[in-house]
Amino acid sequence: MRRFCICVLLLVTLVGCSTKMGYYFLDWVIEWKLEEYVTLNQQQQIEFESTLNEFLIWHRSEELPRYEQQLSQLLILFDSQALTPALWAKQVDEAKAHWARILVFVEPSLVVLISSFSDNQVQQVIAQLRVDEKRLNQKYLGKDHHALVEMADKRIEKRVKRWIGKLSKQQIKAIHEYNLSRASTLDMWLEYRHEWIRLFEQALKNRRNQSALSHSLKVLMLEPDRIKSDIYKASVDSNTEKFGELLIRLNGLATSQQKRRFKNKLQGLITDLIELSDQSVNAPHNNKSEQLKSVMKDSLSNEGLYRQVLLNKGL
Repeated sequence: MRRFCICVLLLVTLVGCSTKMGYYFLDWVIEWKLEEYVTLNQQQQIEFESTLNEFLIWHRSEELPRYEQQLSQLLILFDSQALTPALWAKQVDEAKAHWARILVFVEPSLVVLISSFSDNQVQQVIAQLRVDEKRLNQKYLGKDHHALVEMADKRIEKRVKRWIGKLSKQQIKAIHEYNLSRASTLDMWLEYRHEWIRLFEQALKNRRNQSALSHSLKVLMLEPDRIKSDIYKASVDSNTEKFGELLIRLNGLATSQQKRRFKNKLQGLITDLIELSDQSVNAPHNNKSEQLKSVMKDSLSNEGLYRQVLLNKGL
């Protein structure tokens, strides 16, 4: 279920095809990911699809223009090399506000849906969350600092390369130095995830009390810092600042060709958002073929669903 909350975080859904194509099929994407965690009964499915349609209409008309405005601001800051650590922190806060508005919108519907879960459905959700947790532990635990830095280097290099093309030796060095200097949060992150799942499981067991469930979801979704240690929160803040410094450094090292590529890609993304928010939000979805649905699912499976333009951080 936490993946469902993440799934409706739509700063931008960037998949193997275009942003617009990914957004057109977003209803299927969300349903597909939800199915990995719980099997809904017929009535739940009807209510979920109705809620999902309302969410997509709201998000397209209210939120996409906000994303376009913020990305336009970022484009100006990068293009003029005016980005500073303070301005980057402001951009991160704005991105978090996007996330918060989405969670505020979906929380009442989540309360209704979750409160209707059977014991078997609750077990499905928790079991899948435990599988996710186990996979993360297997991926990260037991690796020494050198191996973790190397993984982070490759992850960030891949993300940056997607935006500006082939990296120079100086840019690769800058990424490596960032990963060496930032605070190590892996153990604290895994511990936080474990505690989040524990508290979420408690909320699910008490799901018939919708008032208590609503309170728990608001804490877990909107106020997660309440269950993080002070040292973890301070480390995350420090790393966010360092990541902003890295972006500024990479921008200063960028060639004219890299800057042009970045500007074109970001401008294309902004154009897509404008067109999506301007188009009719009431267009029917029933004309989408099963073949196209299959293609979209295959693309998401291969490329990964969650790519965040602003909250791009290495673990």
